Amino acid sequence: MNGLWITVAVFLTLFVLRMPVYIVLLASSIVGIYFAPQTISFAQAPATLWQGVNHFVLLSVPFFVLMGDLALVSGVTARLVRAAQAFVGHIHGGLAHVGVIVNMIMAGMSGSDLADASATGKLLIPAMSKAGYPKGYAASLIGGAAMIGPLIPPSVAFLLFASVTNVSIGRLFLAGAVPGVLLGLMLMVQAYFTARLRGYPVEPKLPYRERIRVTVTSIPVLLLPVVVLGSFFGGIATPTETGAIGVLGVLFIGMVLYRELTFRQLGTQMVETVRAVGSIFIIIAAASVFGRVLTLYGAADALAVWITGITTNPIVFLMGINVLYLVLGCMVDTVPILLVFVPLILPTVLKLGIDPVHFGVLTVFTLLIGLITPPYGLTMFLLCKLGNISLLEFWRYMWPIFLTMIVALILITVYPPIATWLPDLVMGRS
Repeated sequence: MNGLWITVAVFLTLFVLRMPVYIVLLASSIVGIYFAPQTISFAQAPATLWQGVNHFVLLSVPFFVLMGDLALVSGVTARLVRAAQAFVGHIHGGLAHVGVIVNMIMAGMSGSDLADASATGKLLIPAMSKAGYPKGYAASLIGGAAMIGPLIPPSVAFLLFASVTNVSIGRLFLAGAVPGVLLGLMLMVQAYFTARLRGYPVEPKLPYRERIRVTVTSIPVLLLPVVVLGSFFGGIATPTETGAIGVLGVLFIGMVLYRELTFRQLGTQMVETVRAVGSIFIIIAAASVFGRVLTLYGAADALAVWITGITTNPIVFLMGINVLYLVLGCMVDTVPILLVFVPLILPTVLKLGIDPVHFGVLTVFTLLIGLITPPYGLTMFLLCKLGNISLLEFWRYMWPIFLTMIVALILITVYPPIATWLPDLVMGRS
């Protein structure tokens, strides 16, 4: 076990020094292999790197990332904002409700927290500020609403979870839908009472003729998530083919119908997608080697023995995991946590009789909260930059939204059917 502690020490040291994640994982793996209890060759590492990314599920990731990026520049988001504003803008906290609803619909196209936060933040933070909302509130509301993206299918986070656990992608996608909608409704209730308490402005109510016009204009956008998800759950297409269908749909809407997406923008977004996906895949490959090293040391079994020695109550265990994920999510990006820690914890999850689909939803939900939490929440920094505000200003308005998300997390933890009811209904009990 001495080699394991040395490996962990190297991992933590490099992490504290803020080295790139893939370097942290690879360097720790090299140290682990050197001190391994079994003699293994360093020559096996390249094969393990390849095996980590040679997974059919991961083929769909580039398409879903590109689909979200293209939605930002093709006029899709702007039309969703106008459609939502036409129907809920006149309610107390109208523009806040617009932000939540648009993120719920965008979730059916991108599946990325950062992509949704960027797309809606660029439009709604200036619009809410102009209407009289504080910038800090606008940014924090978008931060909470953007969490819905990776919960409602399709979801890149669920794809990564499935790649390391072999849990059904279809069940995970369905399991995230109800929690995503629940979170959206809770955020809208919170926004309503906040708007009334603080006297935020109300948008004028549009006449029905204008509502109909805006709705007709937005029909292609509203149908896109239906086509994307319908092709997958209808058994017509695989996850990879579904992603490709989504990209083609956004291209058709942006280039043919709305004519706002140019070939130059398409090229730019494809390059950005390659960069984003490349960084994800490097981490996946490095994490596969690190995970193999931890397996050599029996880390998962040791962790299972230690946890079950403390508690065998599934709810208490999940509450503890939630706290662990909240702490980790404040400091580490979602991808390495999914790839490194989930395989270590999963044996204990199965031993305690916890549904891995339920565990997957809790994992993604909790890690998403970390994206808007100091000190290193990526979504938080993005929205502070878009709103030109400080972290203190962001969290001045964020804490009630944060508490709302924690309440939703507790509900999903103590009542698993919130996550498991829909996949059990559609696909039968696992």
